Amino acid sequence: MSEEQQEKAVPTKDEIIAFIKEQIEVKTVQLELQELNTGLAVSRAEELKALAFIAQMTQPGGRPDGVPHTLTQEDLDNNPELAEGGFNVGDEVIVPNEAPVEKQRTLKKNA
Repeated sequence: MSEEQQEKAVPTKDEIIAFIKEQIEVKTVQLELQELNTGLAVSRAEELKALAFIAQMTQPGGRPDGVPHTLTQEDLDNNPELAEGGFNVGDEVIVPNEAPVEKQRTLKKNA
């Protein structure tokens, strides 16, 4: 290759800056799309959670026998069997109103 051809193969400062600006535009749009996708996924999850709760509340037999409760870290710390059972902070559960002493109270996952 001649020296002149080698110089043409190396991009100029302006070409590099133009390329970087173009990449910034592309990445900005990609970030916006990712944020929209994340928001959509969260909205769908909340909708499914609400639908499951409504279905549970309107199931034959009326209201579930208990009170809705959102689990906290304190709940999991005080009841390690919840974590072992697959429950997590933020899960909605139904806490039974009354349970006979001889029967263990169990929580139902709300969705």
